[in-house]
Amino acid sequence: MKRRILAALAALALGITTALGASSAATAAEPTGAPYVAIGDSEAAGTGNMPYVDETCKRSKKAYPVLLGDDLGTSVVSAACAGANTTQVAGQASALAGMGQLGPATQLVTITAGINDIQWQTVLALCSGAGTPAACEAAKAAAVAAIPGIAPAIAQLVGLVRTLAPNAYIVVTGYPLLFGQVTGTCTVGASGGAPVKLTAELTAEVNAGIVGINAAISSGVGLYQQAYADLFGAPDPKVEYVDVTAGFAGHGLCDTGDRWISGVSAGKGTVDRGFHANAAGQQAWASIIQVALAG
Repeated sequence: MKRRILAALAALALGITTALGASSAATAAEPTGAPYVAIGDSEAAGTGNMPYVDETCKRSKKAYPVLLGDDLGTSVVSAACAGANTTQVAGQASALAGMGQLGPATQLVTITAGINDIQWQTVLALCSGAGTPAACEAAKAAAVAAIPGIAPAIAQLVGLVRTLAPNAYIVVTGYPLLFGQVTGTCTVGASGGAPVKLTAELTAEVNAGIVGINAAISSGVGLYQQAYADLFGAPDPKVEYVDVTAGFAGHGLCDTGDRWISGVSAGKGTVDRGFHANAAGQQAWASIIQVALAG
């Protein structure tokens, strides 16, 4: 693992150096890039909040990047897509750069990625009645084993975005905890005409997993900053990790406050909502980032 991280950081450093050299030549020409670009997975896409502007990626008009753009007084170019892992999110950035939508003129990039690297939805599906106890335990073990790989992936992703958008402020977000404090069982919706109930043990394990994912994402930003500082003598002042867990506190599934996370529903047009931030949660996400930017 250590050799892999060192190799990734070496490649990252080379990429930054090459891009910064190229960007000085690019300033002579008209800069390209939308002012605000969003990349990421289903949470950045606002999946589950109809209507969609992109049915394939389940990208919503109510997604936090759209709301944040409204708050900041600018439109957003978003390539966020449901199910995307960090490798696919890197592909989003490269594709946008190829279309001239991510570049030297871009002032802000938001990134939400990492949770799909561990197949988290498989864990929830297999451990909520759809699978055997053995399948549930195997899925949980595989997810936990995959968490350490998130950090170097995030470091490389941030480095790629920096090379493509040398002037942008880059915000990397974590994820909210799905569940509140559960003492018995938590009913999170219905499927097949029957309620879906999760045990207190499982909800605690899922929350702990998200804490681990957030820590890995934050560590990935730290790895990028280490590489940047090695090159330029100080961390990149335009890269920030934003933790959203405190902002969502009290609003998870089975919490006493208004739910900002959607439960399970098998109905047409609602099946995508399960375990994603709802409209209120997307607004909260945008507000949390806006406060971080103001700070």
